[in-house]
Amino acid sequence: MVVPSIGEYLEKNAVIYAGFSRGPLIVNSVQKVREMFISDGHTVIELLEPDGESSPIAGFLKRNRAGGLVHLALDVDNLEATLREIENSGGKVVLEPTPDIAFQGRRIAFAVLNGQITEFIERRKWPVGGTTHD
Repeated sequence: MVVPSIGEYLEKNAVIYAGFSRGPLIVNSVQKVREMFISDGHTVIELLEPDGESSPIAGFLKRNRAGGLVHLALDVDNLEATLREIENSGGKVVLEPTPDIAFQGRRIAFAVLNGQITEFIERRKWPVGGTTHD
C-alpha cells in the first residue's frame, strides 16, 4: 500500500493495525521509497512512502492523496519462467529482475498484465536439507 507517511498512517489507523507487529523502517534508495512490513501473523502488508519527488510512487499519491493499494506481491520459485509466462500471455515486464534490500537481496520484478501491476519476488533457494520456510 502506498501512503503519504507510514508513521502518520499507522497512527491514524491504530484501531485497525494496533495488534500488528512492525518491521523496521527500510530506506530503499534503489526503489526510492521508505517501506515497512506489518503483520498480524497471517497477513503481511508492505507500507510504502515516497523517498522524494522522483520516487516512482509519488505520481500515485498525486492522484490518490490518501494513498491506496498499488500492487500485489507474489513469491515465485522461478522468476524468469514467471516473467516469460506473463509476456506470453500479453503482459509486459516493467522492471527486470533486480536484487532488493527489503527482501534480503532476493530478486524482484514488476509486470503488468490486463492493466494490473504485480510484483514477483524470488523465493529463497535453500541448501539441500534446509528449511523451505521464510
